[in-house]
Amino acid sequence: MLAGPLSAADEARRDNGALALIQFPWAQLHYAIVFEPPRPGLRAMIFPSAHRIEIYARPSDDSRRVAYDIAHELGHAIDMTFNTEATRRTWMTLRGINPETPWFGCNRCSDFNTPAGDFAETFAFLLLGPGSFSGRIAPAPRAEQLPPLRPFLHLE
Repeated sequence: MLAGPLSAADEARRDNGALALIQFPWAQLHYAIVFEPPRPGLRAMIFPSAHRIEIYARPSDDSRRVAYDIAHELGHAIDMTFNTEATRRTWMTLRGINPETPWFGCNRCSDFNTPAGDFAETFAFLLLGPGSFSGRIAPAPRAEQLPPLRPFLHLE
């Protein structure tokens, strides 16, 4: 059952609570995070040329769910800001993904089966912990796999 519409105050509390869970200096990436009404089939989207991240939270989402969507998109912002073809190939090798795999999928398609999506999901996973990893191209990283991944994600 879907929850009914939230009041503006409840939405603001949820969204501010989500931002408070993001323990990363995301403003340094110079991306605006904007909360928009829900969009069927989309939870969030990044617009790199505009340095804008849009979050399409649903009324039933709690702050943690929204934070995970924000963190995923911030993972894309980190990727687009810092990664190169060489670092992306290294990432894929470390994650057990064939380095010949195209990094990006189609525009406005789910990215969970792409290396770019794996990068974003792994960033969210490291930032917020297990529980919402949705990547399908590789499993959530195990503890022993984390040390070589952390520098790529600029979490140190």
